[in-house]
Amino acid sequence: MNLQIVQNARKFEVIGDFTLNNTTHVKEHFNNLLDHYDEVVMSLKKVQKIDHKGIQVLKDIYSKANRRNKILFVFGRDNNIIRKAFEKNKVSYIFKENY
Repeated sequence: MNLQIVQNARKFEVIGDFTLNNTTHVKEHFNNLLDHYDEVVMSLKKVQKIDHKGIQVLKDIYSKANRRNKILFVFGRDNNIIRKAFEKNKVSYIFKENY
């Protein structure tokens, strides 16, 4: 499935397959948001597939937010695909849902 990033109010929903073919789009989009906003809200609730490259991009975005003292909220713990991938790759620390 193709990947879309849809803005819903102040939240950006990642929808579809967050895999190698789509990671550049996600990285560029969220890096641009972090260049312009102090807080960015990302939802992974509608991601249907994520691979190692998708996880790496999330780690990169998370690191950039921290380096720049920006706040990155990441929703998606309820998505079993995301939760299992985060647990397997030991990146559950990326979740920040207290928006």
